Amino acid sequence: MTQMNEELAEICGIHAGDGYLRNDGHRRELDLSGSVEESEYFDEHVSVLFEKVFGIKTELKIFSSRNTYGFVIRKKEIIESFHDLGFPYGNKSTSVRIPSSILDSDNKVLIARFLRGLFDTDGNLSFRKYYGPGYKLFKTTNHVYPVVSITTVSKNLCEDIGVVLKKLGIVYNYYSYKPKKIHENEAHKITVNGISQLQNWMNQIGMKNFSKLSRYLIWKKHGFCPTKLTLQQRKDILKGDISPLLVGL
Repeated sequence: MTQMNEELAEICGIHAGDGYLRNDGHRRELDLSGSVEESEYFDEHVSVLFEKVFGIKTELKIFSSRNTYGFVIRKKEIIESFHDLGFPYGNKSTSVRIPSSILDSDNKVLIARFLRGLFDTDGNLSFRKYYGPGYKLFKTTNHVYPVVSITTVSKNLCEDIGVVLKKLGIVYNYYSYKPKKIHENEAHKITVNGISQLQNWMNQIGMKNFSKLSRYLIWKKHGFCPTKLTLQQRKDILKGDISPLLVGL
């Protein structure tokens, strides 16, 4: 079993968010893929982590059938390592949780790296307008208030996230949502709200996925970040080619 370290902890977070471990008697593989828009993150960060930890070069590609970008690993030792860490074979959506070697640890770096990997793949950074009397026009017309969120149908994972956020001193809110349809699962959501807690998150955990980091950088530069932007539009804003006041919502 691979010894837990900072890089492996981040890989565990990435797998918890976007990974699928298969061992059905016909195929034994780790399938890891995300949005095509996040190809830069997979090329420059995820693949580098896997090479450093497992000594393999990943073959990145677009999976056209599901419009995702990533890779598949079929090396037996790696598949078994993930399973030994507690990740289930098959659909993990409702049962995935933080590996005990991270959850039970007081090593804040291990915890932070897991959360970074999970957020980069399955989290969201959004900005809201301020509503109500007494706020300046800028705050009521622009998306200025930051919210970090992670939503999952695994109650255990959401509770685990709460446990480790407490260890980092990050204040959070926990919500559960009943399914709207019979075949759907109950959803669980963790949010980290406000400027001071976002800065706490960035100081300890950070972000490596530029698709998400770009929102933070726009907010830092302009004091707000519009919604409904493509990654390319956010890059153009950061380069100064377009104004954030003229795009998005």
